[in-house]
Amino acid sequence: MTTPKLIDLDPLTINELEQLAKRVGQEIARKRAAGRQWLEQHGNRIVETDAPKYQNPNNAAQTWSGKGNRPRWVEEVLAQGRRLEDLLTDDIRPVSRRQGGERGGTR
Repeated sequence: MTTPKLIDLDPLTINELEQLAKRVGQEIARKRAAGRQWLEQHGNRIVETDAPKYQNPNNAAQTWSGKGNRPRWVEEVLAQGRRLEDLLTDDIRPVSRRQGGERGGTR
């Protein structure tokens, strides 16, 4: 395993940092999926308990399995009028053919 490069985060704006966190979360999910696929192809199975089901849209590092008490960030996002389904991780989120969510609405 190679040593990761250090990135100077100081010059980045909050928006850029949030986008970077989201991208890192997506890359982690992609690599986990690739690892699961490799293990399944080679006859091994992974049993994940309490795997992350929900992810903070503002901080990809914050996840919740959906079990136990809701974390504060979940309560805050729900208080803003968003739905729990909006927080599903990319691994779980259903693929929709139609963009914009529900009939006649846009996001």
